[in-house]
Amino acid sequence: MKTENIPLDILYLQDERFRISYFFSLAKLVLSLKKIGLTHPPLAAWRDNLLILVTGWKRVLACLELSLSPIPIVCLEEQSDLKLFQKAFYENLAIREYSLLEKAEIVKKLLHFGEEEKSILKHCLPRLGIPPTAYHLDAYLAVAALSPEMKTFIHEKQMPLASVELLIGFSPEDRQLLLPLLLPLSQNKQKELLEDCREISIREELPVNRILAAADIQEILDAKKLSPLQKSNKIRHLLRRQRYPQLSSRQERFQTALRKVDWPRDVSLHPSPFFEEDRVTLQFSFRNEQELKSCLSKLQAASANKEFSGVFKPSADD
Repeated sequence: MKTENIPLDILYLQDERFRISYFFSLAKLVLSLKKIGLTHPPLAAWRDNLLILVTGWKRVLACLELSLSPIPIVCLEEQSDLKLFQKAFYENLAIREYSLLEKAEIVKKLLHFGEEEKSILKHCLPRLGIPPTAYHLDAYLAVAALSPEMKTFIHEKQMPLASVELLIGFSPEDRQLLLPLLLPLSQNKQKELLEDCREISIREELPVNRILAAADIQEILDAKKLSPLQKSNKIRHLLRRQRYPQLSSRQERFQTALRKVDWPRDVSLHPSPFFEEDRVTLQFSFRNEQELKSCLSKLQAASANKEFSGVFKPSADD
């Protein structure tokens, strides 16, 4: 093992066998290189007369951006790809937290380089903060097998594993159909849409393309005046209604009853999540006595409305 000053054009960056990180910003590293230079040399090794990186992709790419060349590189003589990758894995493990996608790439490459599954379960997964079970190993391998487009989406949206697992449960073709609907949504709403679509598909034995081909959904998708977020939210509500028709009906009747009594907008009224209890939660905030009196006055006016009882019994058969 020795450190050499090597021109960057000598590095064969097309060989990414040891690379685990694909989504990152170089801005801070570029600033650091401008101020203090490269203080921690990347690691590289010769394979088939080509010098390939073992660690230091961010550093090398930042140096390329700044046209810094040559740079110091530690050349390793180890011939085992598995041992080199383990070196890269543990070097980075000591200094930072791996992302979900990086963990998936590590697990995949350890298997590829010949690490035994038993060893990965016992030693690797716990060090990555992953429960050491075959189920979780398979889940991360499934993440690693996703398309670059899906991985970019997961990274940009910072999707948690639970939502990613829902996404993996769909076929590649279905994932492509769902992706435009998921893009504008928050994490919680993404999870809700995926859960509803999965349950509808299972219950009604319909593929996703048939679910999304419904006339009311197509009408929303074709609406030129709606933004992507508005389309996604409207379709999300349709899917929720399709999955829970009775619950959705009760929610709509409840909201209709509130509108009939001109319920104050700054006062929240929350029934139990599935209307399984009679208890209702009232919530409002105020900064002073005047605002409190105003809220109480609005509530009194709403309760005096002849339709007020409908808030608690939205229909005669409930």
